[in-house]
Amino acid sequence: MDQRIKATPVVAIVGRPNVGKSTLFNRLLEQRKAIVSPIPGTTRDMNFGHCHWRGEPITVIDTAGLDLTSEGATDEAMKRQADAAMHKADIILFLADAQIGPVLEDKVLGKYLQKSKKPVILIANKADNPKTRKQTEEPDWLKFGMGEPLPISAANGTGVGDMLDLLYDRIAAMGLGAKPMPEIDARIAIIGRPNVGKSTLLNRLAGEERVIVSEVPHTTKEPQDTLVTWVDEGGTERNVLLVDTVGIRKRAHVEPGLEGIGVTMSIGEIARADVVILVIDAVEGLNLQEKRLLGLALEKHPGVLIAVNKWDLAQEKKLGTAGDYKDYLATELRFAPWIPVVFMSAKTGDRVGKILGHAIHVAREREKEIPQEQIELFMEKLKKVHHSAFRKGENRPKVYGMTQIGTKPPKFMLVVYDKDTVHPNYLRFIENRLREEFQFDGTPVRVLSREIE
Repeated sequence: MDQRIKATPVVAIVGRPNVGKSTLFNRLLEQRKAIVSPIPGTTRDMNFGHCHWRGEPITVIDTAGLDLTSEGATDEAMKRQADAAMHKADIILFLADAQIGPVLEDKVLGKYLQKSKKPVILIANKADNPKTRKQTEEPDWLKFGMGEPLPISAANGTGVGDMLDLLYDRIAAMGLGAKPMPEIDARIAIIGRPNVGKSTLLNRLAGEERVIVSEVPHTTKEPQDTLVTWVDEGGTERNVLLVDTVGIRKRAHVEPGLEGIGVTMSIGEIARADVVILVIDAVEGLNLQEKRLLGLALEKHPGVLIAVNKWDLAQEKKLGTAGDYKDYLATELRFAPWIPVVFMSAKTGDRVGKILGHAIHVAREREKEIPQEQIELFMEKLKKVHHSAFRKGENRPKVYGMTQIGTKPPKFMLVVYDKDTVHPNYLRFIENRLREEFQFDGTPVRVLSREIE
């Protein structure tokens, strides 16, 4: 989990498609957080990250490529997001392609950016060699009314240091600085197959159009981070980092390239999450792919919560009560009956407010520590309980005791005389009894064994 984040000066990277915005974003963050591809329109959502220069952080926003000369529903959604990014930004980096030179789309976008009244720095990217850098001195660049462009190569790093020096000088002149913020209480990844409402849920939780929502599957092409503050019933504020992931289809259906990279990145987010929210479609029910996703999540050991979305449609179709649906899920998920279930409609907002409360509860359960004296009392009770893992005539393993050896998830070590006598079913039996005694809602519990020394 991230330990601290900062409220920093905000810089938005804006430009038409395929000028290298995501390449620059990744260069500034020194990691591959955004997918980079020669296919225009690869980035469709805002992507946030932090860059450090001269020991000071800035927040960087990577935006979808903007072509204000085109029309279309998704293009309009991208424009709204770019507008939101510019609204959040203190400074805008306007990227153009040094190899192609200024084109009509750049000029239209440049005029649009100037209307924002935000400081704009013109950057000529893909200036990978002296010849291309020389081309940025041509008079056409001055027609933007932003002065001479700064030539850089986001791909190989040429000129990026100079760009950061200029950027930080502007930040200092504007009197902007970082302010500490509270620690993140939980990192929550929202997962599911395509088009079940993950992005709609994130937008609803964030209170703004943070990612593009579309009826077309695979609109989200890479994981997206959103920081929200949730207030519990006692008035305590909780800082939650929400991560929207791409819809994960069956492996055989995942196309190589952008979708494959996005799926790989999303799986990485599952491993880093404190809690995973699996969103399923109430009308379509739980399918095999979602069971596989749950199995993948359980391998990585985050807490898990199931959000049954489109519950309003299920009620219209009279598909049964919430109790009936829970019984159905319990039958389908016999391997993990401890996963909590929340019913909601991301589209209408019904019951969405309960999601973060449940997720925070699961995150706390994942951190739960049981005092040793309570474990010892638990073990005394356990000795009196019959377990079916032992066949007739077999002896119970000789158990000397048990201790909790970790959290996130809770881990327990059983100390025995001979490990060969410890049947896997016996460890599952102990896990089930631990849940009966101490709950551990929504979190995996690991029970291991070792021989006495």
